[in-house]
Amino acid sequence: MSSQTDATGRRLIHRRQVECQGFLRPDGLWDIEGRLSDSKTHAVTLHSGRYLQAGQIYHGMLIRLTLDDEFIIHEIDVQMPAVPTSECRGAAAAYAKLVGVRIGAGFTRQIKQLFGGTGGCVHLTELLLPIATTAFQTIPMGRAMVAPRTAEDTQAYTRATRTLVDTCYALRADGPLGPDLQQD
Repeated sequence: MSSQTDATGRRLIHRRQVECQGFLRPDGLWDIEGRLSDSKTHAVTLHSGRYLQAGQIYHGMLIRLTLDDEFIIHEIDVQMPAVPTSECRGAAAAYAKLVGVRIGAGFTRQIKQLFGGTGGCVHLTELLLPIATTAFQTIPMGRAMVAPRTAEDTQAYTRATRTLVDTCYALRADGPLGPDLQQD
């Protein structure tokens, strides 16, 4: 990755890429994976003295959460193949505290309490937020449209969408979609 300038003359300096994916496992559980990578468009020497070439990833991290249909975390896998210093990897073990936690209301507050400050890695903690969103995009719709477990799964998805009323501008109760979301 070399220095890049766009049509307006802006010069790209830093690139962060976040990708999340949701998978249905053969055992009926769900794997939600998030990957984060940071790189620079120029060479840089880190505080540790390590030299990075332009485009070299210096934050390369993965979190995989295994969830059940109720969003309870059964397993967590944290990998940190690229980090600025080996000290970073010491934070990975702390995330085992998430086993048994339910992703739902208050999850953001809980992860900030558990892993804020020196309790974890800021990059891993930030990555948990889009992973949680990906879980909500994966599991209800997956059960309703791809892998229903019961005859009620499609209705459960419809009921779940009702909980989205007033969670954002487009889904406001007094907006054009609000009445459709509130119907029985």
